[in-house]
Amino acid sequence: MRSLTWKLCCAFFLVVAISVGLTAYFINVDTTQKFSQYLSREDQRYVQNMSNVLGQIYARDENWDSAQTVLSELLRSDNERLALADSANIIVGDTANQWLENTEQDIGLSDGTPVIVSGEEVGELYLFSTQPGNSGAAGNPRGKGKNALPASSLISGEQDFLDQVNHSMAVTGLIAAAIALIIGLILTHQITRPIKALTKGARQIANGNFNHTVKVRSKDEIGDLSQSFNAMAANLNKAEQERQRIIADIAHELRTPLTVINGTVDGIQDGVFKPDKERLASIKEQTALLTLLVSDLRDLSLAESGQLKLALAPTDLIDLVKRKAAQFEMRAREKDIELRLNLPEEAPEIDIDPARIEQVLANLMTNAIRHTPAQGNITISMRIVDGDEGHRANRPSLMISVADTGEGIAPEHLPHIFERFYRAETSRARSEGGAGLGLAIVKQMIHAHGGKVWAESKAGKGSTFYVVL
Repeated sequence: MRSLTWKLCCAFFLVVAISVGLTAYFINVDTTQKFSQYLSREDQRYVQNMSNVLGQIYARDENWDSAQTVLSELLRSDNERLALADSANIIVGDTANQWLENTEQDIGLSDGTPVIVSGEEVGELYLFSTQPGNSGAAGNPRGKGKNALPASSLISGEQDFLDQVNHSMAVTGLIAAAIALIIGLILTHQITRPIKALTKGARQIANGNFNHTVKVRSKDEIGDLSQSFNAMAANLNKAEQERQRIIADIAHELRTPLTVINGTVDGIQDGVFKPDKERLASIKEQTALLTLLVSDLRDLSLAESGQLKLALAPTDLIDLVKRKAAQFEMRAREKDIELRLNLPEEAPEIDIDPARIEQVLANLMTNAIRHTPAQGNITISMRIVDGDEGHRANRPSLMISVADTGEGIAPEHLPHIFERFYRAETSRARSEGGAGLGLAIVKQMIHAHGGKVWAESKAGKGSTFYVVL
């Protein structure tokens, strides 16, 4: 396959060659035509002037006895021929001395330039070219009529002039073509250089070097493409770092319960531990933790890829919130936390997947209980909101909020809390069993329902999580 540089160079060459060739051809045709028209007008003026001179001589002599001598004196060039016929159509003057005493009809002459004396035609004057191969000697004389002469009627000096003009045009065209080709090669290099850089960058990306970028040298479409390529490379690099971090986090989260299980089993096999209920409960607890982690990862993966299937059904959200709050009331009491409900008396049913929304509420309540100290409180509220920007809803919706009186979230952490495995306090979250997936799952489940979720918080004053459906 030919390279783009080769194709562009050929394209420039063809465009230049065709353009210069056509331009030279049409200029040549037009110049020849205009030059012939110019010569024809000059011949007309010349013949008319000679006709006037001959008229004055005839008026003086009252005959054409001196016509032969006068014509020879009036002749401009050896390449031309003058002939004069009197009023009886008899040739009385011929610079070639061939037609004297012959009539115009015998020679085939017609349409000459009349010689007028006192309003009376006393003769006709003819001008011919004596160039070899010229047909004007017995045809249309030069300097008569309005049409330009054909190229074959040009005498050698005039033809030499046209040849020089054509030669100059050819040389000028070749110089212009050479300059155009040089400029074309420069432009081709300017076009192909960033494309080659993008090709090299694509190979680097394909080989896993996501840090590679290309230099943006222009502000045209190629420059936009280069910027898009760099943005793509940056996103791929970020995604690769995120992937590596996720793999590391998953490995860590899986290693912890597996280590506990493996240690307990080894202890039982070595006789250090007895296979009693306490040891078996520990193994079961870690197994349940692994099962939950794998399930959360699966749900999160399906939601992010758009493959999470929702079993939508008309649901009373007030009843769902009450049931879920009742399940977490005992856990809140164990930590000396007051769980409050602030729900309307009634609300319209909405189409949701109850199991998924229960999972959302469970994750939000678990998160609130984990980060709320003893003697604190958690308030679960719900209300109908209109479609306005203040509530981030574009139509009437139900908004659920879960507010706690915990330590709050620092501003630098707030934008990242819905990311996978993100922890504002890594060590504390892991010590309490948090894998950093709960809020990421909340976000994906709500987005799968077409809803919105966000958080507001001030460090030291608690946090509030909002869900709009």
